Amino acid sequence: MRRSSSPLRRLPQVLLVVAASAAAVASPGGAAATLWPNVPEQIARALTSGDALERRLAATRVGELAPETAIRLIQRGMSDPDIEVRLHLAGAAVRLRMPRAGDLVIEWLGEGDARLRLAACDVIRAAPTDRSVVALGRVLGDPDPHVRLAAATAMGAAGLPDAVSPLLGHLDDTAPEVRAEVARALGRIGDARAVVPLIGKVQDSIPEVRKVTARALGELGDPRAVSALLLALQDASQDVRVEAVTALGRLRSDDATSAIADLVTASPGAAGAFPGARPSDSATSSNDVREAALRALGRIGSDAAVKALLAALAKDNPAAPRSAVRDGLVSAGAAAVPALVAALAAAPSANTAAGAALVLGELRAREALPALARGMQRGVVPLRHGLRALGALGDPAALPGVLELLGDADPAVRAEAIRAATALLDPARPDGRAVDPARAQLVDPATAPDEKLALVQLLGRTGSPRAQAALLPLAKARSTPLRLAVIEALGAARAAGTLGAAVDAALLAALDDESADVRLRAAIALSRVAGPGSARPLLQRLTVAAEQDRGALGIALSGALSRADDAGGAKAARGASGKGLVHEVAAAIASAPDAARDALIEGLGRMPGQAAGAALARMASAAPIDDRRKIAEALAGHPEAAAALRTLAGDPDPGVRANAVWSLGAAGDKDALPLLLPLLKDPDAAVAGNAAGAIGRAAGRAGQPARAAAALCAALADARPYVRANALAALTVAGARCDGDAARDLLARDPAEAVRLAAADHVARSGADDDRRALARCAAEDRNAAVAGRCARAAPPRAPAAGAEDVVVFIVPFDAGRGGSVRDAPAPRAPFALVRADGLMRLGVADRRGELFERGAPRGPIRLTVPAPLVK
Repeated sequence: MRRSSSPLRRLPQVLLVVAASAAAVASPGGAAATLWPNVPEQIARALTSGDALERRLAATRVGELAPETAIRLIQRGMSDPDIEVRLHLAGAAVRLRMPRAGDLVIEWLGEGDARLRLAACDVIRAAPTDRSVVALGRVLGDPDPHVRLAAATAMGAAGLPDAVSPLLGHLDDTAPEVRAEVARALGRIGDARAVVPLIGKVQDSIPEVRKVTARALGELGDPRAVSALLLALQDASQDVRVEAVTALGRLRSDDATSAIADLVTASPGAAGAFPGARPSDSATSSNDVREAALRALGRIGSDAAVKALLAALAKDNPAAPRSAVRDGLVSAGAAAVPALVAALAAAPSANTAAGAALVLGELRAREALPALARGMQRGVVPLRHGLRALGALGDPAALPGVLELLGDADPAVRAEAIRAATALLDPARPDGRAVDPARAQLVDPATAPDEKLALVQLLGRTGSPRAQAALLPLAKARSTPLRLAVIEALGAARAAGTLGAAVDAALLAALDDESADVRLRAAIALSRVAGPGSARPLLQRLTVAAEQDRGALGIALSGALSRADDAGGAKAARGASGKGLVHEVAAAIASAPDAARDALIEGLGRMPGQAAGAALARMASAAPIDDRRKIAEALAGHPEAAAALRTLAGDPDPGVRANAVWSLGAAGDKDALPLLLPLLKDPDAAVAGNAAGAIGRAAGRAGQPARAAAALCAALADARPYVRANALAALTVAGARCDGDAARDLLARDPAEAVRLAAADHVARSGADDDRRALARCAAEDRNAAVAGRCARAAPPRAPAAGAEDVVVFIVPFDAGRGGSVRDAPAPRAPFALVRADGLMRLGVADRRGELFERGAPRGPIRLTVPAPLVK
């Protein structure tokens, strides 16, 4: 089967075959250690022992216990006379993010042992309270600089305004690292009282302090800092210059535009290449300064800033996949469009014209289409870049001009024209304008093989019956790559009448091909377009097929059944037996081998009509575990059978519960919320995480964000990372938010990457200054590149892509133990974690084929991540 690595590439209504971590094939029940029932009692008893060594050993094991039990023992043991015991318990409190733990360690701040004072700062940072953060002020004068540093870090992380005055009193700390941390903390808190004192630290003798100060001034967003930051542009350290110019961009000060433009005109790669610069003491290159200046101009977005960016396009390389100049213009947004259009109307250089066109395309500025077209006709805009821009523009009105270039003499132009035309077409909106020119190129003997493959894809994207008629004769082409491309194109859109029957017949014939790749591609195409009349032949073939064919047949049948209505037993739905199709599928399930049962259950779940849901509900009560798991998944498509899902949500098997809970998120209504709430505390992380996602989906559909917040805000303190992450994503989906700064707190301090990613998406929904500062800090400081990148790109979300699609995912594990190879087949019953485009994670166990079916996934990228049992 075709394999790809995570993150995943998506095709419309696709089959996805995914390479996951080797650990993903672990047994569902064997991934996590289980404590004997008497162990918590033993640990609790040992913590009261008169032997300090025994108490120390018990304290090291507290983190193994359930959070409720561990927290109770930590509260009792924080006053233990033995320092080592207290230090171990403090570490457990930090890992558990124990609520209000800061209050328990306030007295430690006065202890003689520096280790206790440091541990207290760490606990307060992880679980701050107003009292404990204020108490930190007295250790800012601690004789140990490490304690002072930890105290300043905790105060900044808490973001409490009461911490500003004590922090300001220590901006002149003798230790440079403490001065830097105090400045960083003041920037985090965001209180305007810090602006003037911080301006004075822009000239600190230590570059790191100057760098952090410049960043803090940018976070504070006060225009009084502009003059000091302009001075910092001449700093000897290029790191400081990067932070200074970035801060000026955050301030959006047009007064700084001229000075920033001077950095842009400096020769890239030459240290100190701009006026007044001194020799650098940093490993940061002058090109980094220049790129930061370009980004800053984009954030300022004034006429002068856009003019400076346009001037920089002349030296930019339009062939580069990414460009800081173009990114800056894109950041300027709609304000840049008039200047870009005017540039195309003048006599720009080729680089400027190409760059301007590409930016207009990325901005999807449809009003610029006439200017782009005229620029290409005049020869001002190079055709390759103009076509790339038109494809990105997304305006179907651009299609005629693109099609004129399908036969251009330059192969690079032809290839770009095919890509642009393909991007401008959508099979859901049939458009026959491209059929004749594409077919003419396809049948031309001079057309290169790779172009023919791209033209076949283009014809499939038209969704036109004429295109399918042109493709049908090629379904048996000798060239396997061409045959595969044709089969995929035939599956792009459903044809009606005689032509639809002919397409179905060609694809059914391809299921007998000797090539497994051809059979799989034909199965995928049939799953997308097969008419109701194909369901019964596919069902018959599946029940008698050889073992190696059942996988492809199951894929095809599942999709075909999604368009086959039993019609309550109407004559059209009855076969030779006189029974309805639902009855035939249900009867086949009863006698089918394991290799076919999951495909049949999935097909019944995708089949519309109450009869299919009722058949699944009847089977659920006496089905074996594997069947119940698949039935719980399949019932997502049958809201009328929600009662069966409620029963399955109480199943003894966690895999069944996980699927049932997730399906309730799709099929349940607001009445399902009381059932889902206690499942947030299910001992299985997959069940609890899915419950969080289901609550967000159900509450969002019902328009009840307050109910989502009431249920999910408490889950943000759950000890399991995926429960916290899904609770955040569910709040986002439901349009809800918790009181206070819980999401910002998780973004800044949570140890789990998945949680910080979800927090970045959640925080980005708000335009509040505190949230913008939190994202900027994350982008600059998070040590995880994925999280920092998400924070840097985060913006208030656009409207979601229209519609949803059914997605099939096969888990093909990556086996690190075999030199990093990908296994040859999907892994049955493998645990998985699927991240959808809306940020929600679906957790659970794959079926007997190593497959999962996600009904109605929002359009956009999806990916697999580490399964829940393997995440600590």
